[in-house]
Amino acid sequence: MANLVLVIDGLKIGTLSSPTYIPSFMNSLESLLVEEIYFCEKMDKDLFHEIIREGKLENENIFTLEETFDDFMKRCIRDRENFYFYFKLYEEHFFSYENITVNTPMIKIVSINKFVEFLNELKSYFQ
Repeated sequence: MANLVLVIDGLKIGTLSSPTYIPSFMNSLESLLVEEIYFCEKMDKDLFHEIIREGKLENENIFTLEETFDDFMKRCIRDRENFYFYFKLYEEHFFSYENITVNTPMIKIVSINKFVEFLNELKSYFQ
């Protein structure tokens, strides 16, 4: 167990006020790399924004990161090069978060190479 937040390009998801079970957290992140449900060959930034505008992502591509992150809606799609993340702080959330507005979409794009590098560093740190 460890208290941690996930920081993606300056966006902090989660809280340090509650511990996270690390093996489950890492397995959830690793599943984003291998599970077919997250893969879309033709995904790009414009298509991702279109899917969000049309409300098609709200009930699809859900992933979990332990209860520390349950205050946030978390969605992900990947193509061969990038992850396209969508986060939103639920109106009814348990913890307080600075600089995050309720129900405001937060979109981050992360290269798969950087994501794998992060996972490897995380594994090394917690071994």
